[in-house]
Amino acid sequence: MNNNILPFDDQATIAAEAREWLIRLDRDDPPSKAELSALRQWAAQSSAHQTELERISSFWNDANILNELSTPVYNRASITWRRLLGNIYNSWSPATRWASAAASAVLAITVTIAIMPPPIDASNGLYITAIGEVQEQQLVDGSVLQLNTDSQVQVSFNQGVRKIRLLKGEAHFEVASNKQWPFQVYAGNGMVKAVGTAFSVRLNPEQVDVVVSEGVVDIASIRPGSQSQQHSMAQTTPAAPAAHKLASLKQGQASHIINNPASSQQLAPAPAIQQIAAPELERKLAWRTGYLVFAGDPLSLVIAEISRYTPISIELASPDMADIRVGGRFKVGELNAMLEVLETSFGLQVSYLDDHRIQIQQP
Repeated sequence: MNNNILPFDDQATIAAEAREWLIRLDRDDPPSKAELSALRQWAAQSSAHQTELERISSFWNDANILNELSTPVYNRASITWRRLLGNIYNSWSPATRWASAAASAVLAITVTIAIMPPPIDASNGLYITAIGEVQEQQLVDGSVLQLNTDSQVQVSFNQGVRKIRLLKGEAHFEVASNKQWPFQVYAGNGMVKAVGTAFSVRLNPEQVDVVVSEGVVDIASIRPGSQSQQHSMAQTTPAAPAAHKLASLKQGQASHIINNPASSQQLAPAPAIQQIAAPELERKLAWRTGYLVFAGDPLSLVIAEISRYTPISIELASPDMADIRVGGRFKVGELNAMLEVLETSFGLQVSYLDDHRIQIQQP
């Protein structure tokens, strides 16, 4: 089926929406950034949206067309907005009409700018989340970046490649498909390459964890100390380092890249590939919706995860408690509620040692 073919009623809807947009923009005040952003999103839905908006805007300085465009939106009872606009326009002096034409020309330019694609480097920069914060950012190519707590990502798009470096923490990527622009995520001594897919990358001191939730990605090892790690991506991008492909991962698979091989010149070895069941995959990515989900995980792991979302130090009173199994669904940022569940549901005791330290004990 050709998705570019639109039903007739869809075309009528597009035309009506285009008229509404131009009417909204036809005012003295310039459009806000939010309005321009919304207009870009509307126009980007299909080529039909862009064509209709351009077609109507090209006639916007014609009074008759202006009247016709106004009718569907502003027709009220027996007094139509079209008639009112026509009367107002006909009563204007030549100078006023000239000013109106100039304003219409400005409007046409505004519409043209609004529907033009932004430059490829428009979303370049450093994205940071604070402890306990989860943030989503749409990139200029249509890809969606989600940053987990206490994370940093450097975005550097150019005409040849979409390059991202995960400097700290964890991020999830929904990659807009574009075979002409490879999408590369660098983290530690690893690189993940995708075209159109969705995956998460987490940077740990010992390794880089990769989980694929959609499509296929390639994971590769890059030589420690290579140029891509020595230069800031905000600067001129150096030549891409040689990458040694380790594996291809598909939906529902996870793996890792060793971050610090024994030798500074040694590439990471081929990793094991783990198949993840759908419920487990959903649990691993639950942070994207603001939750932490555990299913019989050891208490030590639960505490480690909770600690990522708070500046307060949480410790176990005894190492023997590390293997206590814990399950539950916790809202990110609600530390007190998490600790209350540990007390009421798992028979643990929470003690506040001071404003910055919490100890968990067995009664």
